[in-house]
Formats: sequence, C-alpha cells, structure tokens
Amino acid sequence: NNPQLPVAIQLAIFLNHAVHYGNVISPEDVGQWAGVSVGSVINCSNHVMIALLDQHDTFICFPTPDSKDAKHAQQFVESRSCPEWRNGIFAIDGSAINLYEKPGHYGESFYDRKSNYSLNC
Repeated sequence: NNPQLPVAIQLAIFLNHAVHYGNVISPEDVGQWAGVSVGSVINCSNHVMIALLDQHDTFICFPTPDSKDAKHAQQFVESRSCPEWRNGIFAIDGSAINLYEKPGHYGESFYDRKSNYSLNC
C-alpha cells in the first residue's frame, strides 16, 4: 500500500535494467543501485513497459504506399541498393540485432565476431 515512485525514478530504474540485458545485471543489482527493493525494480519495469506499449500504435506505424514518406523511402532504397527492393517496408543496412540468448536450432550460426548471438539485417 505504498505510493508509486516518481516517474523519473521509475524511468531511471527501467533504463538501467533494460540497458543491461541478459545475465549482465540482476534485479537485485538494480535495486542496490537505486536503493529500492527487488519488487520495486520489477514493478517499475512493468509500469514503464506498460506505459511505452500503450503508446505503440500512436508512434509506430507503416506509411501508406502513396504517402510522401513511402515515396522518399522508395527513392532512397532504389538509389542505395537494387531496384527490386524499392517496394519493401523495412530497410536493410547490415546492422546486427542482438538476441537475448543462443537460439535452439543452429545456435552457433548466430554467433558473431563481437561474441554476441545476433541477426544481421
């Protein structure tokens, strides 16, 4: 029956927890860093994630095919890569997206030069 922590503190706890994914940091470590209990770390993380996901549809959307943004993206993709990809939605730039853990199937094939399991886009 305690009041919630201020939003700025909840966000700081969430960001500290989120930036150290995997087994790098535990909720206990974040709690010690922030001076709060493990339950508060979990609650803060949940509250911030709910707030972010609540805004998902407001800020994340695909452009309509006839929009100015879509036309600009098509021109950019066509100028930088093969013309066949101009109608795609997602860009391909060679970035690596880190995976949370080693995939179960063919896991070693996802291991990169930076010692991470990742997908190359």
